[in-house]
Amino acid sequence: MDRKWISAAVALTLTFGLGACSTAPEESETEQGTENTPVVETFSAEYEMQGTTSAGLPKNDTFIFEGTTTDGIITELNFDIIRNKGMEDEYSKKDIMGYMMNVSDASVTANEDGTYTLSLGANGYDTAYGEGSAAQFMVTAATNNLTTETTFKDLTFTDLATQSEIDVERAMIPFGYVAREAGVELTPDTLVSDLIAQHGLYKDGAFVEGSNRISFAGFNGGRSYGEQIDAIVDYILANNMTLEDVYEMFQTVNQAGTPIEDRDTISGATISFVGDFQRMVYVAIHGELFQGVVTHTTADGKTTVEVVTQGYGGEIETHVTFDDETKRIESVTVRDAQESDGIGAVLTADGSDFLNSLVEGQDDLSSVETVSGATMTSNALIDAVNYALEYYNGL
Repeated sequence: MDRKWISAAVALTLTFGLGACSTAPEESETEQGTENTPVVETFSAEYEMQGTTSAGLPKNDTFIFEGTTTDGIITELNFDIIRNKGMEDEYSKKDIMGYMMNVSDASVTANEDGTYTLSLGANGYDTAYGEGSAAQFMVTAATNNLTTETTFKDLTFTDLATQSEIDVERAMIPFGYVAREAGVELTPDTLVSDLIAQHGLYKDGAFVEGSNRISFAGFNGGRSYGEQIDAIVDYILANNMTLEDVYEMFQTVNQAGTPIEDRDTISGATISFVGDFQRMVYVAIHGELFQGVVTHTTADGKTTVEVVTQGYGGEIETHVTFDDETKRIESVTVRDAQESDGIGAVLTADGSDFLNSLVEGQDDLSSVETVSGATMTSNALIDAVNYALEYYNGL
């Protein structure tokens, strides 16, 4: 049975490790030929994912997963995600200055009259702030007349998502996280100087011009994105995990469809392990991603072709059933998928309109339109049917 592998389709840049791609330990690192000599191997993989940001802008994320195993156990690990690698606006999503999650920005500028202009932000998540996607907050507090007497209620608060002002009571929800990080109990009468002291913009009784970003402990314990990635690395190393263990964790602890407040945390990380985490580790183990026909079965005049493709949440296992008399597709079903609830999962559900459109459009799959907001899932299912057609016609 031939297997097809993703290559340029996912733009992989690889330095392989483990298995057939193992890098042998150097002679200088360990004595060779003794029975108790540990087997030290290196692994390194880069997986590039292209798509769009939550704001609808193009994005290009390169997942880096590299390190060392000793007798199969990961003993050194570097895990990073680089946005726009090799481009002018490249940055690491581990960098607290590079990605907005559980962070607060503050900026202080002196005015000619001896006062200061302040901009203070809070970015995070809290179900008390809003329902559904509105629970994610991006809020700024500002004043052009900052003094040592300025209190929290004197600021003007703006929700950046809606570009509308909010009142002080609602603003206390996001900025409560900033206050707790500063060891301050936030009330409308809290001095603003107490809040921005942790940003280094108020020292020794005076304001300091400049800007700074800090992180804070978020709704479910996670901190900034980079600190959460580091927490995942620490968890992997502390639990003596193999690459296979990590792949299984990213696959089974995938909480993309689970509300943040209900997610289990991994040592302070509330990141959902979507398909890119799994693919990254799979590449480190196998060198490339599998995509194609796995097997087929024939019974009662029908042939079912089992296909694996790569969706947003990870592997999608699709079963394409042909009528052996008419040689046409009779049904398309998804046996296993991890696509997001309410988005990709709508397409993979039994009897979905999209699956039916694949059956109806089997003569010209290029005419089947992808679903906005679920492009990766759409393309994965279209690819699955294409693989099945090619395979079946070759039997």
